[in-house]
Amino acid sequence: MTEPAILVVVDDLFFSAKIGETIRQLGGMPRFAAEASEIPDESAGGAPAAIIVDLDLMRTDAVGLISHLKTGEATRDVPMMAYGRHTRPEAFVRAREAGCERAVPRSEFVKRLPEFIEACRQHARTAR
Repeated sequence: MTEPAILVVVDDLFFSAKIGETIRQLGGMPRFAAEASEIPDESAGGAPAAIIVDLDLMRTDAVGLISHLKTGEATRDVPMMAYGRHTRPEAFVRAREAGCERAVPRSEFVKRLPEFIEACRQHARTAR
């Protein structure tokens, strides 16, 4: 069985390394993008098993990206989690309104990431 691909849209190199390591430890394969133009299309390995979005992206409107991904045919049903600074609670509300199932502060994201990845791996197994 191949490792499920997890699309991670983040432009913080230090934090992306931590996220990638956690995903790999849990049997997933991270695919990174720092902005919308770097997101691989469906022909580059199919839809991911999960999507993670940093709400504090510097070069991309994260909420607009979430909305775009949640209306795209290949990604609309892919589980998504977003995280951001706790000082911007309105960003969590906007992310949820755009279709993101889970939007949490960064500190909570770190705690919930293993649970989210495992749930997505199980979902990917049963969807086959």
